[in-house]
Amino acid sequence: MKVSGKIHKTAFFLIASVVSLLFFDSHLCAASTVVIKGETIKAHVRTYIEKNMPWPKSAVRVEFPGRVSDLKLTGGKITFRVLSRRNEDFIGNSSFTVRCYENGEFLNGKTVRARIEVAMDVVVSTKSLRRNVRINRDDVRLVKRWFNRLPSNIISNPYAVVGMKLRTNVKPNAEIAGNMVRSIPMVKRGKPVRIVFENGPMRITTIGLSEQDGMHGELIKVRNVSSKKVIYARVTGNSLVKVIF
Repeated sequence: MKVSGKIHKTAFFLIASVVSLLFFDSHLCAASTVVIKGETIKAHVRTYIEKNMPWPKSAVRVEFPGRVSDLKLTGGKITFRVLSRRNEDFIGNSSFTVRCYENGEFLNGKTVRARIEVAMDVVVSTKSLRRNVRINRDDVRLVKRWFNRLPSNIISNPYAVVGMKLRTNVKPNAEIAGNMVRSIPMVKRGKPVRIVFENGPMRITTIGLSEQDGMHGELIKVRNVSSKKVIYARVTGNSLVKVIF
């Protein structure tokens, strides 16, 4: 009986050892090391940018100026979440954080620097243009240029500048921005204007002289030729102003 008891006791320890080894081995398999390649991390960042940016995908190029190293994790099924800065405008130099999870538990993360460039339509000159020249349609053309920051005063329609005057000299193929042009006054100082007085159905027209240049919608001084009085009138057309009384 004593020998039998020892045998049973030995068998119990052997079984317990086998079970422990199996459990430990299965735990090692479940917690194996996973290597997330740097290219995979960049791909997640690129996908996030393309999904959230306001630009067409075909108009954007994304570059990673620094090396993105591999990330070693201990886990099984890994999920990813990419985070950006608050109020990210998705142009120029920026950084994004890639966070790795397993079953909702955070494992590790990595910050990735990215450079985003956007192609936009801009109006450029077709030849040398001098200051104060009136821009014609054949003086300008539309091209695409890459930007790494949000441009200011950009003009993306050539017809938006046709008929305007340049504030400065422009070289061939130079961008024409909004602050480089000015509208041609519809009423010019010292020139005759037609003054229209309106009051409901009543309409009176007379001739005057403009005391100042005026753009469409502006309120300017004009001198009534008949009465010699200076009045304020609103520009409504070429050499045309209106007074509502």
